[in-house]
Amino acid sequence: MKKSRVTFGILLIAIILTMIPLAVACSQATTGEAKILKIGMITSLTGPMAPAFKPMLDAAKPVEDLFNNKGGINVDGQQYLIQIVSEDDKSSPPDAVSAATKLIGEEIKFIIAPMFLANNIAIGQICEEAKVIRSVAMGIDPMVYGKDNYYHIDALASFYQIGPVYDYLQKNYPQVKKVAIIPPDDPGIVFARDYGPKEIQKRGYEIVFHEPYAVTTTDFYPIVTKALAQKPDAIDCITSILPWGAGIINSAREQGFKGPIFAPCMFGDINILNSMIKPEYAYDIFCGGPDVLSDKMPDLVKEFRPLVEQTTGAPMNMDNVNVLQALWPMIQGIEKAQSLDTDKVMKALEGMKTVKTAWGEGAWAGEDVGVLNHLIKMKNVPLTRIMNGKLEFDYLK
Repeated sequence: MKKSRVTFGILLIAIILTMIPLAVACSQATTGEAKILKIGMITSLTGPMAPAFKPMLDAAKPVEDLFNNKGGINVDGQQYLIQIVSEDDKSSPPDAVSAATKLIGEEIKFIIAPMFLANNIAIGQICEEAKVIRSVAMGIDPMVYGKDNYYHIDALASFYQIGPVYDYLQKNYPQVKKVAIIPPDDPGIVFARDYGPKEIQKRGYEIVFHEPYAVTTTDFYPIVTKALAQKPDAIDCITSILPWGAGIINSAREQGFKGPIFAPCMFGDINILNSMIKPEYAYDIFCGGPDVLSDKMPDLVKEFRPLVEQTTGAPMNMDNVNVLQALWPMIQGIEKAQSLDTDKVMKALEGMKTVKTAWGEGAWAGEDVGVLNHLIKMKNVPLTRIMNGKLEFDYLK
């Protein structure tokens, strides 16, 4: 009896040992080894705009780690790890085309598009012909999303924030009746420069000044002096980059202007802006954009923050988040389509009622302004205000 048990035990072990390689083989056949999904990113690594876009380059590896630490993405049973391939547009449209040509030659089908509008427009035709999906982190001008740019998406159409930000102005600053508009003379915001005044007038405000400044401006005292001569109650910058916004704010406050100063389509990272303003001037300043360091940001952004800060040794900023902002909708489209075929991915994206972004939930829009429904409009607009040198961030419902 004892010998029979021993024999049976040996036989059972032999069977189990025989089945282990088969189980492993079946597992490998089901899951396979992880493949690499290359995502192109075209930005200014060199050229005059390189310093402004360096934070995007810094964020490439942390974005890879953010998704790959979670196992990457799964497409039809195949695991893919993300790899961002950065190419230099040298701050010029011809070099942007060269960068796109190189990425397409490497059979890369998904590209984080350059933030500089002229470069983004320049790569349009070659990307469309190759059916390459490109996503820009945020854009103001919707006119580049016509039928000739089917494979192009705007991960945040910030001009949609203009109306809600004016509603915020009305509610919180009822004393404001007259508005001065001081926008940059930038081709990328021509649509917003026309759209904004219409939204102002809908709400009964009087526009007492509307004059753009050259993007090369460093001394804002002259144009702000002209604006203040018209006795505005508020100053609307439409949008800006940090040096422009800080220049306008400091110049206006130095001349005694105490009213609200705002940018519906953002100043840039508002934490950095706050550090550039004289402390005694840091009040009643707001923009249609988030405090990316806030606990009210989406969970994925909060997970992203330590990865960025470990890499850069500095606080995460909005330009770091722009890489995640541009990539995330494309990943959602791939996962929904369960395919890397860009036609199928675009159809999947178009069918999504809600799109997650680094700023919160959004939905597709664009047809209301005469273009393709490839613009993401925030369901709740993020708004951050500087009061007494401190940031107050919440979403406009």
